[in-house]
Amino acid sequence: MAGSRPHRVLFLSAAERVGGAERSLYELVCALPKDRVEAHVCLPSESPLARLFALAEIPVHPVPLRRFRRSRNPLMLAGQLRALHLGAKSIGKLAGELGLDLLHANTDSTALVAWEVSREAGLPFVWHCRDMRPLGLLAKILAGTTACAVAISAAVEQHLLKQGVTRKRLRCLVNGIDLTRFHGPDARAEVRARTRGYLGIAKDTPLLIDIGAWVPWKRHELFLDALAEVRKQHPGVVGLLVGSDLFHENRAYVSQLERHAERLRLSDGALLVLQQREDVPDLLAASDVLVSTSENEPFGRVLAEAGAAGVPVVTTDSGAKSEVVIPDTTGLLTPQGDAKALAGACLELLNQPERAAKLGEAGRARVHDSYNVTRLANEVAALYSDLLKEKP
Repeated sequence: MAGSRPHRVLFLSAAERVGGAERSLYELVCALPKDRVEAHVCLPSESPLARLFALAEIPVHPVPLRRFRRSRNPLMLAGQLRALHLGAKSIGKLAGELGLDLLHANTDSTALVAWEVSREAGLPFVWHCRDMRPLGLLAKILAGTTACAVAISAAVEQHLLKQGVTRKRLRCLVNGIDLTRFHGPDARAEVRARTRGYLGIAKDTPLLIDIGAWVPWKRHELFLDALAEVRKQHPGVVGLLVGSDLFHENRAYVSQLERHAERLRLSDGALLVLQQREDVPDLLAASDVLVSTSENEPFGRVLAEAGAAGVPVVTTDSGAKSEVVIPDTTGLLTPQGDAKALAGACLELLNQPERAAKLGEAGRARVHDSYNVTRLANEVAALYSDLLKEKP
């Protein structure tokens, strides 16, 4: 440690809204052992994430960081580079005032900012990689300068190796979730009844749920197709689609989903659409099966959340999903892009409630064993100690 005090770490996030990456950051920072890590966070001011951290009594330092978008527009690129430079300048000043030991960038965008601060101030940074996008030149820059790239799954680890990150600079620290948010078996029946009551869903109605950002790679149209197939045999089945176009970048895709639902005639109570919610544990408790349709999934946080809620999973086999879901033990895996296979797997579980319950119980046990955020927080604290021992 730096003297006798905990390591002083500044976490960087450019997102103003709370998506999966931001929820994961929040839960990680709150779980870090305070005797080993003194956490500070750097965020855009007045954002929902900043308010969450403030309520948790984590010091928040507002800096106008920006999410970076790929663009061929030279004016947009110039604006983004200027924002990067200004953000890095503010953080560099803050680093000196706080006496920081380390920067921790929560996304690829903030890793660019951390890279510039590191270049100017000689401060090491951790790049927490939560995506599997090809990064081109950016990957080469970050691969050669980060003190450590943290992969949230083995799939992301392999992706980073292909992007040029060396094994020496890479650590796979599997994502974790806050298990205290989820209802135990004793409380689930009461929560299920209450939640279905305010959603207007009868207690015996089979309910399939799909949770995720409304972005094209989540492939929610497959959920709609599968729901329509399931209803051919079980007309009473209801689908619950939960999410939003969080950063207002995918309006065309949202319109496409709306038109697709209309073509499939998923009306008259067949499909309930909810914007992004904070009561995901309640919605999972009210559901019978979680359906996940994304492709090239870097982790699949909702899969772990379903396990924590004791809900069986039907998912396409893509990216890191087979790391989280054990086939025929905690859920069912189907080929990517095959809506009929998804529907068949859902029907299997709806027609065999005892089997579905067994999968849900196994999922709960697995998540408690492998995906507790406390485990991750201790691993991250140990990583900081290792890195700062090596610091010149």
